[in-house]
Amino acid sequence: MSKKTILLVDMNSFFASVHQAENPSLLNKPIIVGGIPNNKNKGMVIAASYEAKNKGVYTTMSVYEALKKCPNAIIVERNHNLYSSYSKIIMDFLRLIGPIEKASIDEAYVDITERVAIGTEPRIIAEYIQKILWEKLTLGCSIGCSNTKTSAKMAADIKKPFGYVHLEQLQFCSFFHPQKLNKLHGCGQKTEEKLNKHNIYTIGDLAKADPLHLKLILGVRGEWLQKVSLGRGSDKLNTDREKGDKTIGKEKTFAQPISDSEVLMNLASKMIESLCSRLNNKKLKAYTIAIVYKMEWEEGRHSKSITLEQGTSDPNMVNKLIEKLYEDNLSDIPIVLFGVRLSNFRENKYVQLSLF
Repeated sequence: MSKKTILLVDMNSFFASVHQAENPSLLNKPIIVGGIPNNKNKGMVIAASYEAKNKGVYTTMSVYEALKKCPNAIIVERNHNLYSSYSKIIMDFLRLIGPIEKASIDEAYVDITERVAIGTEPRIIAEYIQKILWEKLTLGCSIGCSNTKTSAKMAADIKKPFGYVHLEQLQFCSFFHPQKLNKLHGCGQKTEEKLNKHNIYTIGDLAKADPLHLKLILGVRGEWLQKVSLGRGSDKLNTDREKGDKTIGKEKTFAQPISDSEVLMNLASKMIESLCSRLNNKKLKAYTIAIVYKMEWEEGRHSKSITLEQGTSDPNMVNKLIEKLYEDNLSDIPIVLFGVRLSNFRENKYVQLSLF
């Protein structure tokens, strides 16, 4: 089987950078995206420019604390419609490079295997992507390159902003094996603590561990994590060819229980934007909207849903419904997994307008 070459294109400080691109007077200034509409100095930091991050500002801290660290920061209100419009332009451009899998509103895997096969260097392709996105949109990105999706994603995290890192399997192992488990994509704090109890402290320790022992500690997840630690894993991109899907969804597991509604709803917005984009591409509407959650790591998933009389693929409408489901069922309850699920699809051409 031929080896794949996959890029992970990760937009740098995407939300903050979009505001800087829209308003050039904000370029090279510390930007904080967040606050609340009637008081920008309250609420949570949703995103920050690198100029603000360099002062110690980070996502999920309070705006009040952020302003103490960076008093000259400029607070801008979030605008998900604006971010979605920029995301669409970026994804449409990346599809010209090769098949893509959209990982989130600001990340995508790009399969460049065919371009590499005819002699184009991965670095040349990556630098071209960075050049065009900067020249046309004034947006920077970091790019990782490897033979699997997870390895490409971890490579992209090494050098930010505007970096490019290419790791083949041996280079991946050489670079990551001495590092702590928290650098391994998919290994959260609780998983790290479990492994530490069995004298597994580094990615290299995990790579060398007895597979049966790992399965006893973590179940099938242990097998997957070991594969990732060895620079192996999936090289298949989901390019939205799921015509037969009856359900689409996204979810995230947290290293620690979380009950912060603003953080969770911001995460939900990113998931919804991606899912609604897939529906719109297929000219489908979803009639059932659901939240998925876990309150304990070891328990099964729970869900709460709303079924609509009129289907929708509008991210703003889905956002409102998800917020209502969250407020009615989970407000202030710590959860360790959260996700959004859309189902019960019908094609737009069969959806008739209700006049009364």
